[in-house]
Amino acid sequence: MFAFRLAFKNVISRRSSFVIVLFVAFSIALLVMSNAVFDGTRTGIEKTFSGNFTGDIVIRPKADFPMSLFGDETPITGSLSELPTLVPYSELFDFVSNYPGIDHVVPQITGRAVIRIDGDNVPVCLFGVDGHKYSDLMEGISIVEGTPYEDDEHKIMLSTQSQKIIYDATDVMLKPGDTVQLVSTNGSSYTLRAVTVSGIYEYSVKNDLQDKIVLIDPDTLRSLIGLESSSIDESFFDESNSGFLKKLDSSDSVDDLFGEDMFAEEEELFSGASEEAECDAVPDSVPVEAEEASGRVVFNDDEKETVWNYLVCDVDKGIPSSIVIRHLNRYFSKKDWPVQAVDWRTSAGMASQYIYWMRLIFNIGIIVILGTGFIVVSNSLVISALDRTKETGVLRAMGGSRKFIGIQYLLETLLITVTAGVLGCVLGVIGNSLLVGAEITFSNSYLIQLFGGTQLKTIVTSANIAAAMTLSLILAVIGWIYPVRIALETSPVMAMEAVH
Repeated sequence: MFAFRLAFKNVISRRSSFVIVLFVAFSIALLVMSNAVFDGTRTGIEKTFSGNFTGDIVIRPKADFPMSLFGDETPITGSLSELPTLVPYSELFDFVSNYPGIDHVVPQITGRAVIRIDGDNVPVCLFGVDGHKYSDLMEGISIVEGTPYEDDEHKIMLSTQSQKIIYDATDVMLKPGDTVQLVSTNGSSYTLRAVTVSGIYEYSVKNDLQDKIVLIDPDTLRSLIGLESSSIDESFFDESNSGFLKKLDSSDSVDDLFGEDMFAEEEELFSGASEEAECDAVPDSVPVEAEEASGRVVFNDDEKETVWNYLVCDVDKGIPSSIVIRHLNRYFSKKDWPVQAVDWRTSAGMASQYIYWMRLIFNIGIIVILGTGFIVVSNSLVISALDRTKETGVLRAMGGSRKFIGIQYLLETLLITVTAGVLGCVLGVIGNSLLVGAEITFSNSYLIQLFGGTQLKTIVTSANIAAAMTLSLILAVIGWIYPVRIALETSPVMAMEAVH
């Protein structure tokens, strides 16, 4: 207790202590407010992604390449890897569907294709899902025209963004009831399918990733990307349709279809096909090349119902997704199933990581400022130790142990930094309240994506406060080490001589 009283007296007797407290408090307040902004953006982005297309949890196969709900995310220019499927699907679906805390489960297949309208082509990412169940799961989706497609319908749903993109590229504004052609390639072969637009939906918060998403019934997507088995219509392979049978060059890859110059030679590819032949061939045709010849996976009718790439899940409100993910992965590992549960951020892919890099960079800047504070505090304490040489020596001469002197200096730094930390947290909370109370709004689409709406929303979490106080304690320890060494170097004899 004596050491504490002495430390408290030493702190309040020095003007430099107040300067140090204010400097550190300002830095801590800045850290709290900046993390509150980033916590707000994290919540906003989570709302944007999980409420629109990722759900809270995604069950996916384990793969040796990076993959998201959009497919292969390997940063290469070569061919895309074929997405693995969930195995064993039936047991997996039953377990996840009945897992406590998981509210909705929607299976999904992912594929890529081109929407072809009057010779113009628009690349899209196809999500093969149940139309009704998917729209019920995604609370950020609202139907503005038409209705979700039924299980037995071969149809697609477009978002208002994809509808606009298609219009900009083709001058055709697609509406419910319109028919479009989808073209998919697989190395040296390609597949053509005709589908009807069943509805137009809108996302509550727009995001560039969502612009190319087109929802499609799973059976049509399986047929389009070769995950089906059906009888081949021999009558289709005649001379009048030779344009459809023409192979792509062996050097062509799927990326050629979706690049900037996609279908650059489409007149050559489709030269022998009449419009009538195209329409007749689409509904009941199979891939232009036989599945066995093109290397595509073949499933019978029973098996193809269990061919899925993902399970998109919604967790009951109030239940942390991280806990559910941990329990699911533990069970999958125990059963030795080659699947894994991931959160919304991982399932959205690399494009959703930018906010965390921004937060990291900003926090590094704050830490640099605090590092300057460390130097200021340490130097101030060193100067204080040198000025109190006589006092320290007398304490040693009176029987004060090295431990006592060390504790005294530690208490002084703790008083300074903890006081600064508490003050900084209080100022940070007040500043955050003023920021929220200002009701700042914006129209920039990037900011709307970050905050999940048009208004600035910041959140001060307990983890934020705990991190700030932990940083204050680290500052206390670092600011204590060198000054106490200076103080302990003072011998009692020197102090007594200085007194006389």
